Amino acid sequence: MPEIIVGLDVCQHDMPAFRTPHTLIEYHNTKGTEVAERLRHATIAVTSAVPITAETVAQCPHLKLVCVSIVGVDHIDVQACRARGIRVCNTPAATTESVAEHAIALYFAAKRNIVRAHNWVLSGKEWELEPTGMAAYDRLPTPISQDTMGLVGYGKIGKQIENFARALGMNVLIADRRGIPDASIRDGRSAFENVLRQSTVLVLTCPLDESTANMISEKELQLIQSTGIVINVGRGGLVNEEAIVAALKAGKIAGYATDVFPVEPATKQNSLLLSSDIPNLTLSPHLAWYSSKSIERQQANIQAIVDGFETRNLGGTTNGWIAVFLGLLNPSTIDAYNRHSIQRVEITQNREISYRTPYLTTGSQPMQVL
Repeated sequence: MPEIIVGLDVCQHDMPAFRTPHTLIEYHNTKGTEVAERLRHATIAVTSAVPITAETVAQCPHLKLVCVSIVGVDHIDVQACRARGIRVCNTPAATTESVAEHAIALYFAAKRNIVRAHNWVLSGKEWELEPTGMAAYDRLPTPISQDTMGLVGYGKIGKQIENFARALGMNVLIADRRGIPDASIRDGRSAFENVLRQSTVLVLTCPLDESTANMISEKELQLIQSTGIVINVGRGGLVNEEAIVAALKAGKIAGYATDVFPVEPATKQNSLLLSSDIPNLTLSPHLAWYSSKSIERQQANIQAIVDGFETRNLGGTTNGWIAVFLGLLNPSTIDAYNRHSIQRVEITQNREISYRTPYLTTGSQPMQVL
């Protein structure tokens, strides 16, 4: 059955070709006041970062599925959707490599103070101290082998960053959740506060919710070493901007590098980070996800989710229902599905998807449909 699919500001790529000739409507530059009207007749919404609130959902009587082409869904009122029987799916496997690479790029930029050094040379000033521009540095950089990376958030992206960090020769610590008793800390993880104290570079990749909002604020920044660097590729709201700016200006930490902001797009009116007098600050406009492979995978994910949702609603085969979840599996599995090479798919008792193909070993991944 053809659906009315409305795309709202889907990042940097065209909508994929679907199995059924759906009605496809795409909008760009969507303002908050326009969301409900643009989704009023939609049965499926596809978006990247446009907020869909409870008020919006209440005005969309035909909506059955919200497909988010990025990892985070904190801009979607999932509870309101669930209350109305609307499925919400994200695509967490699509951008893992790109975001992890960007986190490492931010690490090097902050560690070597690249932005300030670049601006120093561009200004035409004398190269003081050394003919290498060392006047751009407040502290002598240390070797990678002396760095300890602390990971706050250990999903797909966190694990990929860990792989990169270990390959570079860094020690890696993985933080457990804040506030849990020492006796409850999981194997292979460390207490949150201990990770802050021991890390020379702290990387945030966790989602934003009530338990993680402002998780790095004045109290936490006091635990971080004065030579420490904070990198944020999770969500802007994980870090208290006022506290991080104060810490940078006071020299309590060595640098902050972020791809995300509490309000996006960030402007001088809504973000303290856009002041011109903050030392060793490295900013990028939420483009860590951006690469040719990420876009290819996002399109495949959206296609698999929508096609699978359609089959399920038609009362089709189990494989059609499972296709809703395949967009959340790794890209190789999606490719296998598209070639009709999956031999068996099961949902296990612990809510994992088990799959087997001629080309892939048997595996399983958690269900992430909300």
